[in-house]
Amino acid sequence: MKGAAFSNRQFRLFFLGVFFAVQAIWVQRVTLSWLAWERTGSAAFVGLVAGLSLLPTLLTGPLFGVIADRVDIRRASVVTNTAQVVCITALALSLPWIGAPGLAVAALAIGLVSSAHHPVRMSLGPRLVPPDLVQHVVSATALNFNIARLVAPAGAGLIIAQFGAPVALWVAVVFYLPMLVVLTQLTPRSLPPRPPRAFFRELLDGLHYARDTRLIRMAFLLTLIFATQVRGALEVLPVLADGAFQRGAEGLGLLTAAAGAGALLAAIAKALGLGAVGARIPPAVYVVGLAGQGAVIAMGLAPIWPVALAATALAGFCATWSGVSLQSAIQTDLPDDLRGRVMSLWTVVGFGTVALGAFAIGGLAEWVGIGLALVMAGVAGALCQILLVLWGARR
Repeated sequence: MKGAAFSNRQFRLFFLGVFFAVQAIWVQRVTLSWLAWERTGSAAFVGLVAGLSLLPTLLTGPLFGVIADRVDIRRASVVTNTAQVVCITALALSLPWIGAPGLAVAALAIGLVSSAHHPVRMSLGPRLVPPDLVQHVVSATALNFNIARLVAPAGAGLIIAQFGAPVALWVAVVFYLPMLVVLTQLTPRSLPPRPPRAFFRELLDGLHYARDTRLIRMAFLLTLIFATQVRGALEVLPVLADGAFQRGAEGLGLLTAAAGAGALLAAIAKALGLGAVGARIPPAVYVVGLAGQGAVIAMGLAPIWPVALAATALAGFCATWSGVSLQSAIQTDLPDDLRGRVMSLWTVVGFGTVALGAFAIGGLAEWVGIGLALVMAGVAGALCQILLVLWGARR
């Protein structure tokens, strides 16, 4: 692994804190997803809960991006991490009485906090190191996230099966605490001085920068297609695990861990420097994007459990390779004073549109079954990407 970023003490501390925090995120996500399936048995409701936890990113993420470019980024991170703890604690305490409407409200609250947390997190890491190490920070942070994606879901499934969902939520709460301690030790790079501007003027500045920069515009469009179909499919794994294969919570943990294993392999490759090309989109991203859509089709057509696990692992690999490559391309030459706004827009595309995919696939599964719904999603995604590439070549 390229260790340049780890030579910086601040980033080492940040990496350690995030290691535990992302474990908490995955435990929380798997637990909420399982509760939605356990208490309703509805594929559409699983998709609804997944969508509600991501949908606020579409609406409030850009607003929080403007705030991230204005405030003390360390203090903002303390606030957003603390708010996550409050949300999960409230859900854990209310589980004996909560029903489907309460789960929907909890998912929406978590989504709102996450929409603030994403631009803060994406701004903080790069500002802990010199600008020439930003690409390594993005890759190393992705490795951290995907280690958790491999370990935490399987652990969450076992905890839920053996001890129940409340215990899993309390584990998530405990895992947030190291990050809150680490944040007291960080001193991120200050933003360059600039004259004050109206809030919505600054929001428009970020939009115009993303729109007028060809690299960022193309990266956003590729991310939109990929996130809606492939990441959307990975949000309805409870339906595939229990609705199609009757594997229960442990099956959900294994499927999510399979996606995490593929993602971890991609993250290690990126952290080793494979495909690190700076501020441009490499051809491999287009190939991996189509492979991801093929993986979603294979998930839908899988005749036996091992095939479903393998296809899910491939989808996880493709999602992480594409996501890290595109984020690195965007972040490499991005000015610090625009980082919060532009990356909040990337989060809208990269995470918020997952909500649309989860809604669509979950709802479609109610009508035609999860297998055919996944096949239709993969075919639609592949066609959209081919059309985008042809349009880009013509331009």
